[in-house]
Amino acid sequence: MKKRQALTVAGTSAARVDGVEKVTGRAVYTGDLELPGMAFAKVLRSPLPHARLVKVDARRAEGLPGVLTVLTRDDIRSLNYRYGATYKDQSIVAVDKVRYVGDPVAAVLAVDEAAADEALGLIDVEYEELPPVTSIEEAIAPGAPLVHETESVKAELRGVRYGAPERFKGTNVCYYFGYGQGDVTTGFEKSDCVFEDVFRFPKVQHYSLEPHVSIAHFQGDRLTVWTSCQDPFNLRDHLAAMFKLPLSRVRVIVPYVGGGYGGKLYVKTEPIAAALSWKARRPVKLALSVEESFKTITRHPARVRIKTGVTRDGCLLARECEIYMDTGAYADAGPRVTQKAGYRALGPYRIPQVRVEAHAVYTNTVPAGAFRGFGSVQVTWAYESQMDLIAERLGIDALELRLKNLLQKGEDYTPGDTPVDCDLKEGLLKVARALDWKRKPTKPYRGKGLACCIKDAGGTFKIAGATVKMSSDGSAVLLTGTVEVGQGPRTALSQVVAEELALSLDQIAVAELDTDVTPYDVSTSASSSTTVMGLAVQRAAQDVKKQLLQAAAKVMGEKVDRLTLKAGKVHGSKGKGVPYDKIIADYFGSRAGEFIGKGLYRDKKSKRAVLGSPTTFWEVGWGGAEVEVDPETGVIRLLKYVSASDVGKAINPMQCEGQDEGGVLFGIGHTLYEEMIYQDGQLLNPNLIDYRVPTFRHLPDEFHSFLIENRNGPGPFGAKGMGEGGLLPVASAIGNAVANAVGIRFYDLPLTPPRVWRALRAKESSGT
Repeated sequence: MKKRQALTVAGTSAARVDGVEKVTGRAVYTGDLELPGMAFAKVLRSPLPHARLVKVDARRAEGLPGVLTVLTRDDIRSLNYRYGATYKDQSIVAVDKVRYVGDPVAAVLAVDEAAADEALGLIDVEYEELPPVTSIEEAIAPGAPLVHETESVKAELRGVRYGAPERFKGTNVCYYFGYGQGDVTTGFEKSDCVFEDVFRFPKVQHYSLEPHVSIAHFQGDRLTVWTSCQDPFNLRDHLAAMFKLPLSRVRVIVPYVGGGYGGKLYVKTEPIAAALSWKARRPVKLALSVEESFKTITRHPARVRIKTGVTRDGCLLARECEIYMDTGAYADAGPRVTQKAGYRALGPYRIPQVRVEAHAVYTNTVPAGAFRGFGSVQVTWAYESQMDLIAERLGIDALELRLKNLLQKGEDYTPGDTPVDCDLKEGLLKVARALDWKRKPTKPYRGKGLACCIKDAGGTFKIAGATVKMSSDGSAVLLTGTVEVGQGPRTALSQVVAEELALSLDQIAVAELDTDVTPYDVSTSASSSTTVMGLAVQRAAQDVKKQLLQAAAKVMGEKVDRLTLKAGKVHGSKGKGVPYDKIIADYFGSRAGEFIGKGLYRDKKSKRAVLGSPTTFWEVGWGGAEVEVDPETGVIRLLKYVSASDVGKAINPMQCEGQDEGGVLFGIGHTLYEEMIYQDGQLLNPNLIDYRVPTFRHLPDEFHSFLIENRNGPGPFGAKGMGEGGLLPVASAIGNAVANAVGIRFYDLPLTPPRVWRALRAKESSGT
């Protein structure tokens, strides 16, 4: 067995390298930037959920003092104005129709925000109202009004399996994913019991502390954009296509980002800012309000019908799953989210016969796209809730049922994909012990619940590049396309460099992300930064290390294999170590020159893998909850929550724990509080007064977070990503605990006090 590298920097809870900047207010975000001559943009949005645009007249607005220009559909026709992550179904501003309340109709550019706001009210828009569809059920009903009358051009997003059965043409189903293994019909016939249940998940908002904000500046045929986004290279590509420019003429710079969670993936505010700058030929800032961000992107509401066949002793034999994901007015990443939801519907269990059908459906609501968990939270809520139902119906302990059916390490999730790379039972038992599972609650209205889930992680068809430069003084600069969204990659990746080059963290700087100079990265998503980008960074650092050792061998008269790095010095067999700066000066002949290392990670393709590329690693989440329900109010009090994550090797344990705890808090939100509520196509709660997000005071009374480290991941030093695993089991764990506490199974989220109270009263009145 290969001896594991002893670690000195990686694996420690080092303080964040950006921490001082952020707590002292010196950190610069896009909204902080000011350019000479910069003007301010505001967006006119549709007040109707579905309507044809009859007239858009901006002449009065353009005549208002302080207004520089107004962008309407008439201005964009010479551009490739349609865009989208999976389908090019969205336009810079509405051209023919508006499809949801909040759809951009026009945009004003003025010398200040007050003038821009006033001008919005002077734009004359005439609408022809159309009947809306605002739910999955309405959208898929026979003869439902079509959100899009014509099929949109495919954007050919990597990893998305396009193509749908003929029956979905001319409907609101914009994407279909089907998967099967074995013979489900035979599986159900052989089952002693077949259980079928339907679960629903609400539409929720990302709510980043920093709303969407962009600055665009056209200078000649050169476009520069500063923006709060998670995929600058993808954005660059879209903007170049939109304005018919070579990629080399579009530059995207990403300062610090104040939270993203997937909501800042793919194109959002940037086309409007860029089009205004293109028209006005001056820098433009477009900063959305919280309410506008609510009307920009959301998580998919879902309806999941799950049918599972089992033997009397609890062995899972067959599963059929029908998933509908409400992708809103535009597809955005909806097809990919839908595909992932369908693929992950098997859960962490051994089920020989499977059939899954997943659909993305257009509705006249805010578009839904990438969100932490990416399709997993919806299906996990369904399959882990049903696991408890199966256990209850068969009279089997819920923990024992799971242990009986969990995949073992090395087993195939599906044929052709990466085998399961962790011990699923280990984590579940750890959570059960911490929850004191076998000891039943002694007080009424108290209950416990467990959940376990798995997702393919690291991204599909992922490409990541990194550069490490060692300067003449021996310090290093890291260039990477990973976006610092608050999750801490600058620190973790710096620790990887420090470990490989035997430097301290204060000797490493991370360059600002700039597509002109930063190596390519697909996106900051899918829990990929530490593992996927981490490998690219590690390889770049190792490239520098190789060059440094080769130079040292010449300077010191030693063989390379006799040299080692320690604390900023090269050590050989002939005495004391030689500092890096002396090696570099002697090698180059002066205190000048640098070593430049490059690293690349590229996913493998596989025709055997269901999604076309084997999973980089499996991200697992285990959760356990103990709750108390107030029978008079329906309020659920979370007494205890236990979370465990398989991290392979924690590069920074403190940051890993923070990711896990933050994920749990997200899960508490959509489980107990969060839901975007519609009435007649109008969003009733697009603000933080009417839409409740959890805060630290909503954390459980007792909270345990476990990191399972076996150094068995594909990332640096055995690391695995873990930014989403903590979130996934929360709803099911709490829902199962509530069912255990009050004897009522809830199929729809969130578990708000009114919903719980009504269920308790219904139970009382029925006498059950």
